[in-house]
Amino acid sequence: MLKKWIVVCVIFLLAVTGTTQNGQAASFTDMNKNKSTLYVEVNYLADQGIISGYPDGKFKPNEPIAKKHIAAMLVKALDLPMTNLQDPKYKDVPKSHPYYNEIAAAYNAGLFSDAVNFKPESSISRAFMARLMSKAFNLKVHQQGEQNPRYSDVAIKSEFYTDILKVSSNNIATGYPDGTFKPNQLITRSHFAAFLTRALTTRAMNIMPDPNYTYYYTNGSSSYRYEYDRKEENGMAYWRIYNETKHETIPRLGFLQNAWSYGEAYDDWYHFDEYIPYPFVVTQIHSVNDFGPVNYGNLWITETNAVKKVRNIEYRDVLVIENYTPWENKTTFSYYAKDIGLIQRVDSSGRELYGLVKRVKRTK
Repeated sequence: MLKKWIVVCVIFLLAVTGTTQNGQAASFTDMNKNKSTLYVEVNYLADQGIISGYPDGKFKPNEPIAKKHIAAMLVKALDLPMTNLQDPKYKDVPKSHPYYNEIAAAYNAGLFSDAVNFKPESSISRAFMARLMSKAFNLKVHQQGEQNPRYSDVAIKSEFYTDILKVSSNNIATGYPDGTFKPNQLITRSHFAAFLTRALTTRAMNIMPDPNYTYYYTNGSSSYRYEYDRKEENGMAYWRIYNETKHETIPRLGFLQNAWSYGEAYDDWYHFDEYIPYPFVVTQIHSVNDFGPVNYGNLWITETNAVKKVRNIEYRDVLVIENYTPWENKTTFSYYAKDIGLIQRVDSSGRELYGLVKRVKRTK
C-alpha cells in the first residue's frame, strides 16, 4: 500500500503559477504573501540583490520581462565579467545602449547566439527560457527514470526537448495540470524570477539520517533516542524511537529519499508527514490528494545551502523548510543538514521545538 501512494505523490505539481503564502511582502507593494504567486522565489532574488522593483514600490509580477532585463539578471546571478568583452555586433544594441555591457557579457558567456538583432525590448518564450537556464547553469537531465516529465505539446523531435527535460527534471520549471508545458508562451517577470531562483538553488544532496549513528533529540521536556531498525520492501528506512524521559516506545518513523522525493512517515500510516520534492529548490511545496503531508499547511523551501548553528555545532549545506498553518496562525522552520537529517525545528520567534542533542557512532 505504501509503495502505491509513494508513486501517486510523485505526481504533485510544481507549476510556475504556484499557490499562495501567508503575510505581506515588505519590498513590493503589489506582492501579498496570501495572494501572490511565486512570492518566495521573487523575494529570494530581491534579498540577493539580483532584482528590484519600480520607483512606485511595485514589482509588477505579471508584466512581460524584456531580454535586456533578463541579460542583466543573469549577469548578476552568475557574476559574469563585464570587462574586455567581445562586441556581439547586434545592430539594435550599439555600445551606447544602456544595457550594452550586460548584453555583451551574457553573449560572451555563450548565453545568447550570433544574430543580426538582439531585440532587447522583446520577451522570451518558456522554451527559450529552458535553453537559457540549461546553458547558464550547465544543467544535466536529473535521472528519474519513468518519472521524467512528458508533455503533450513538446515532441521528442523539438529543438527544445532536451532543454525542457533538463529544467523539468531539476524542478526548475514544470508543466500545467492539463499535461502541457506551453513552450511558446511568453514568460512574465515573476516567472523568470522563479526559474532563476530555482536554478540558483538546485541542490541534489542527501538528508537521510545516517544508520551508522544513534540520534538523540529533545523537545524541551523529553529526551528521544532514535536507533536504525531496517529498510523494508516499501523503500522506507525505519528507525525505532524511545522516549527516554517517560520510558515509552513510539511508533517507528520511516525515511525515504529517491530520485524524485524525500519523505517521512510513521509506521503503518498511509501518508507522508513530510514530503519534499527532489532535487531541492527554493519554492513552494505542493502536494495533491490525501496522501500527505498530513499537516496540510503551506510549505516552502526557503534555503538550500544555509548555515545553521545548533548547540555550538555549525552545520553547512542546510535545507530550510517553512511551514505555516493558517488555522493556528503558526509558523515553524525545520532545518535538515546534509548527510545528517533533521537538526532542529523552531517556531517563528526562534524558540526550539525539537532539536538534535548529539549523534553517537554505533558499535559493530
